[in-house]
Amino acid sequence: MIYWRNDPMLRLPGPVILSTLFRLSHLIRELWNEELTKDDQTTINPNIFYLESYNFFGIERVGGLFSYLKPKYQEVIKSKLGNPLNNQSLHQSETDAEDEIIEINSTAGLITILTRIIGNAEDRNANNYSHATISDRVFSFDNLPTDKLHILSLLLNNVICLYYIAGHKQLVDYMSFKDRLTELSINYALVDYELKFSNENIENQEYLEETLMGYENKIHLTSRHIGWLMSMVFVDANKNILEWILTIISYTIKYCSEYENQLFRFVPEFYIDNLMGLVFLLPDYTKPFQKFENIILDKKWLATLVAETQLQILGDNRIIHPKSKESTVQGIIMYLTNSSGIEMIQDISEKSRLRAIQSILKSDEWNMWNKTSIILMLIWHGSGFAFRYTRLPHLEDQNISDNGTGTIEEIIFTHFAVERPPMIVLQNDVRTIVTNDKEMASQFINNSLKYLNGSFSDFIILFNEIKDINKNDGVPLSPEEFNKLRMCSHRFVLTVTLLRVIEMMVNFDRSLIMDQEGSLNRVFQLICQILNRIHTSSSTFQKILKSSLPFVECIHKFTILMATMGVLLSILGDEIHENVTEDFTSNGSNKISSIPDITDVFISDPNFNLSSLDFIILPESENEEKFALNSYKKHLTEEELNKIAVLYQHLDWYMKRHKSMASSINEDDLCVICYSKKNSVMLKPCEHQCCKLCADHHILYSKVCFYCKTRIEQIVDCNTLAVLSDFGKELPPL
Repeated sequence: MIYWRNDPMLRLPGPVILSTLFRLSHLIRELWNEELTKDDQTTINPNIFYLESYNFFGIERVGGLFSYLKPKYQEVIKSKLGNPLNNQSLHQSETDAEDEIIEINSTAGLITILTRIIGNAEDRNANNYSHATISDRVFSFDNLPTDKLHILSLLLNNVICLYYIAGHKQLVDYMSFKDRLTELSINYALVDYELKFSNENIENQEYLEETLMGYENKIHLTSRHIGWLMSMVFVDANKNILEWILTIISYTIKYCSEYENQLFRFVPEFYIDNLMGLVFLLPDYTKPFQKFENIILDKKWLATLVAETQLQILGDNRIIHPKSKESTVQGIIMYLTNSSGIEMIQDISEKSRLRAIQSILKSDEWNMWNKTSIILMLIWHGSGFAFRYTRLPHLEDQNISDNGTGTIEEIIFTHFAVERPPMIVLQNDVRTIVTNDKEMASQFINNSLKYLNGSFSDFIILFNEIKDINKNDGVPLSPEEFNKLRMCSHRFVLTVTLLRVIEMMVNFDRSLIMDQEGSLNRVFQLICQILNRIHTSSSTFQKILKSSLPFVECIHKFTILMATMGVLLSILGDEIHENVTEDFTSNGSNKISSIPDITDVFISDPNFNLSSLDFIILPESENEEKFALNSYKKHLTEEELNKIAVLYQHLDWYMKRHKSMASSINEDDLCVICYSKKNSVMLKPCEHQCCKLCADHHILYSKVCFYCKTRIEQIVDCNTLAVLSDFGKELPPL
């Protein structure tokens, strides 16, 4: 058997590979349309995916290695295929026909079979594959060992494989030819100018002339490539072929996902990769400056089909190949970054949307969390606190171009694409899932808090390390420095993304953190940590922003502070009100009998520092070392500005009340952990006391007394002796 990756054809020049790819594709399409009925024209026969005769040359399947899948699902395959003697077309045999099947599994064999079926095609016009021309020829499968759909599926599958291995790379490379020609022309002009006005010695002039000649030859070669591309490759006929292949791939994946059950795992991973590869390619195919939203408007039915396919397989637990998962998530992200794509996603059936969102919320894989959280953030974009910008506010007046080195998260985060209305349909879908499955939503919140803590801690560590990196002209960054900058940017993006996701979830159902023991404390602990760290790192932020280091464009106080404020406002909710000052008399004494419960938890956190919120009240200033929200008024509505001002006032007044209450408590009654609240609970059996807030936080990490290390069996209310928590007499896990 000939293997694709060792096929001599793949060592041929790019133009030859592309010409062969398109010639084969045109011929197979005409055969497909001529020989198959309309009912057969939408999908490739899935039987070829799990037959040992066609092992796809070592390429992995979406469900794992073929060598693992084959024995595990052998009985399922047998039951589907039936008796091998009655289905010669779907099984290996020892006849001469087997040689012909195996022959098709190579590029040369594929061409041989097509030549046998169609005849000598030398006299055919490469750009004229009309139905009339094909119908004049005789198509006969009498000499082939399989039925029509099976043999054509095999032929088309090999073309798809060829596109995956060689064709896509060649087309993407050729997309950059125009930029390459521009760069060569500029270099040629610079050398030519230097040569004309150079007063150097003869040797230097000879060197310049030689360099100029080299650029001239490269320009001629590149121009010839562009001419060939425009006349032979970038034509509507070839674009239509790629669209047809994309359609077949989409329907095949959908069919296998819905009807092949466990055998869906046998689909080659390059089908899902090609699905997104073709979508990314088509917008720039015939018109290099055409945008994605234009192509999906021109071919809305095709773009909708691809979107529905992606939603259908998102989170499919039969797909374990990481590359396939990532391709699917990136495809959905691309749709959510323009208004036309959003409209298509929201028009897809509710069942598909809900299943996709549920799979996102169920995911607990760290590698996928980075990507799926971006999807949720995009869904929330336009509805969060001060979260309507399409570019980061500090980059609005700068020309930041994508140099291809950033991750998709960083690119999307820096450029939120076009202005668009909130995704109300998708937000309601998330709300529905959260409301109907509290257990899953609570687990999602817990995971989000865990990842938020990790990502922000990593960011601070890396942030302190990159502040001393200097980018001197002519001195490239070391690989270690480059990697630190990239990782620092990634962790910042992930931190802000998770904050926005938590803001959305709390807005939909605040009980997710109120009903879980210790969750509220964890959230406030993280908020205080973020506010304090950002507050004490002002000079470092400003220094890094003024640098020209790669990746750091997305790191700015506005984005992380507004996301943090969004979470805080969502949690405090109705406890914040404008008339808080009316509860205090003019001489400073108060009439308040108690501090609101949630506010009390927040200001009682040992890390809470009101000065970390001073950016709310600082006046507008051109000096960005001290971040002032008033300098970014145009990015907030009047309602948002008023809400955050009232928040500061609210916390200021109740902080004073909190201190007043603490000073009036007898020292013997103060909690020995926080020294700010009165003892309210007792640990049994040792009877040591503390406040309920500290007790709730303590039992998250340990079930032994903080003072005497006796195991805790119960936590009871000091006043009523009511049992608040019962851990039994057995020692619970630490």
